[in-house]
Amino acid sequence: MISSKSRDPGTACKRINNAGCITSLNRESHIRSPGFSGRPTMNKSIKLGIRQLVEFSCRSGDLGYEAQPAVSAIEGIRTHQKIQKRYRQQASAEYSLKHIINIDEYEVELGGRIDLLFADETPPRIEEIKTVYRYSKGDLARDDEPHWAQARCYAACYAVDQQIDEVVVSLNFVSLFSDEEHREIKTYQKTELNTWLDLVLRRYLDWHRLISHQRENTLASAHDLAFPFESFRQQQRGFAAHVYRGIQQGNRLLIEAPTGSGKTISTLFPSVKAIGEDLADQIIYLSAKTSGQNEAIKAIDAMIDKGLQTSYLVIQAKAKCCACVSDQYEITDEGKCRRTLGFFDRLPAAREALIQIRHLSSQSVRAVADEYLLCPFELSLQMLPWVDIVICDLNYIFDPLVQLGYFKTDGKRKILLIDEMHNLVDRARGMYSASINRIQIKHCAQAANNTAVSRAINGVANALDKWGRELEQEETVNSDVPVLLTRAASRFSEKLGIDLFNNKQVASETLEFAKAIFRFQCISNLYNEHHRTISKKPVRQREVKLLCLNAFEYLRQIYPLFHAVCGFSATLSPPGYFLQALGLEQDAQAIRIDSSFPPQHLQVCICSFVDTRYRQRDAYISKICETIYACYQCRPGNYLVFFSSYHFMHKVHEQFERRYADIDTMLQIRAADDHQRKEFLEHYFERDNTLGFAIMGGVFAEGIDYVGSSLIGAIIVGVGMPQANTEQRLIQQDFDSMRMNGFDFAYRFPGLTRVQQSAGRVIRSENDRGVVVLIDNRFRQAAYRQYLPPHWQARECSDIDALQQSLIQFWDNQ
Repeated sequence: MISSKSRDPGTACKRINNAGCITSLNRESHIRSPGFSGRPTMNKSIKLGIRQLVEFSCRSGDLGYEAQPAVSAIEGIRTHQKIQKRYRQQASAEYSLKHIINIDEYEVELGGRIDLLFADETPPRIEEIKTVYRYSKGDLARDDEPHWAQARCYAACYAVDQQIDEVVVSLNFVSLFSDEEHREIKTYQKTELNTWLDLVLRRYLDWHRLISHQRENTLASAHDLAFPFESFRQQQRGFAAHVYRGIQQGNRLLIEAPTGSGKTISTLFPSVKAIGEDLADQIIYLSAKTSGQNEAIKAIDAMIDKGLQTSYLVIQAKAKCCACVSDQYEITDEGKCRRTLGFFDRLPAAREALIQIRHLSSQSVRAVADEYLLCPFELSLQMLPWVDIVICDLNYIFDPLVQLGYFKTDGKRKILLIDEMHNLVDRARGMYSASINRIQIKHCAQAANNTAVSRAINGVANALDKWGRELEQEETVNSDVPVLLTRAASRFSEKLGIDLFNNKQVASETLEFAKAIFRFQCISNLYNEHHRTISKKPVRQREVKLLCLNAFEYLRQIYPLFHAVCGFSATLSPPGYFLQALGLEQDAQAIRIDSSFPPQHLQVCICSFVDTRYRQRDAYISKICETIYACYQCRPGNYLVFFSSYHFMHKVHEQFERRYADIDTMLQIRAADDHQRKEFLEHYFERDNTLGFAIMGGVFAEGIDYVGSSLIGAIIVGVGMPQANTEQRLIQQDFDSMRMNGFDFAYRFPGLTRVQQSAGRVIRSENDRGVVVLIDNRFRQAAYRQYLPPHWQARECSDIDALQQSLIQFWDNQ
């Protein structure tokens, strides 16, 4: 029987009891797929997309070569539309199909859209369109290839719907650059299609039974879960209630809460409770730093210790988890990773092993990947639909080249939590920018052989050189995408795609260059009025950069994929700036949570006797050193001294070491790797009386818990503003053009965010005591002081004696 049905989930009436549990007075629920989300109904109905079914049940063989340039979604859509328009007289495009099958205890509703349906042919023909760089007969014609499987599913459903005994299926492989069509055609009988579809569905339902049982346990335990700690901190209950109501109403929230206020558990706990009330199916927790991801895992573990039965997955970057990145043994003579060969043949067993583990840290995923010889990164992506909580980096949601297609499906039942939301402003600009320069081309050309690819590389170099020679100035800014360069980039992508398709070995330098080329092509297609093209003429530094000045329009398009969005940070003031820059100004709610720590535990001093503006700061280096020493003298201990640039930090550190050689100091290294950063922190925490010199906005200024006496003071030199350069001036002009204060948005507010993040390292718990010393006379100005946190109660000090008097008084009272 083929029909279409709709079901409306019941409305639950909810309240929060005194124990922090959210109770339901009336519950009626349903299942959503492919993640088996929601609470199962008695008739066990499943609504399932045909594409999701075949992706799960019909894949076998090798994982597609990850370095091969995939046809972009935009290119694929354009080709589909072109071919559909070509046959509009003979066929129906995007034919909607719904089909209900009763199998065992389940009622399965299948749905999808057929690219082209030639209903008037005898027998009728169903066609799927696939855009490829190059067609090679037989390479894609396997019965178990997902595109064939998807077309066969459509054929099986259509045959029953139309009561016909025979259906023709065709795959139309369209070459991207030539528009040539190559069809492979097969004819199927209804009986064989039904038998095959029954097998495919049973394979899926076997997995569904396992996941469904786990899901029921998750829902029940989440419903009954109490707050995992002895009690809420002051303001924490209100924080959690804001998040829960936001999820309940499907809102977008921007929440500012002080450091140490328990933001992680205050967002995850109400989100888990929302799952228990069937308000959502999955939580996506984004954190840009490993430390933030670890905090999320700690919060989840705390809830698990209190009875929560849940599953979570940490997605680790490919460069960190895949052996083929560093171990050449993993690479075959054809340049493929051995763990991608036969990937889908070994996947089912590995997938079942992981779902039994449930708590999928990067170590757990890697252990199972090693056991079954699978790519750990790709294995983690295969687990996305089957876990309750996903922990990953921002780029998997927001970066146009990295974002995962999974997050675009069934998004209305997902909760998006974004830790350290203030970081997304700059990160998003980078995600929507791209560049090609002479150095990249040189490294790539040196490694390339005399092939079509190497000639295409030379074509990119020639296009860049021609563009550079036509420039009149050393640096030029305009609003045009260099067409000559984008055409050369497309030719390079085509030639590289052909080589990879034909399993030719490609140098790693070429693949790295390809990533830059693909990003350049992608951003060229997304280029809008908030982009500028910066071109540099000198031959050795020749570069074309497509700079994103404001990514708010792109971010705005992503939030609707999720049922509810909550971004949180200790520094989201002023809210108007962040709401605009993050694309949330239209319908988001900005909330500030007051500090729960006694204000007398923190002393904030403004040193108005120092000027750190660029032209004056060198004259004040001696005074800055004396101020740092004065802070240390008042109470020896561990301090961090923050600067806005490495250059100025080195100047001050050099003079401080000469004058105060008896004081132990440490210096942040530019471009330090993970090992060097870990070593810095280990040495710092091992010492009792150390001055650490670090960078505002850097790894030591955010996301690290300096608990208790490990940090008793932050000395902040300057207002943290970005260095004035061409890019920052363009950002300022862009905000000015939107009738906003460009200087505030490009300089003042980003600087104050860095200042507050650095200062936030000091007070992390109700037992902490410490000082924040702001060294710059601009902090006394209303334009800066009005944006400092109200609980700081900053004191202005006119000289070092006044500063010492204020600090001694504070420490004496502790």
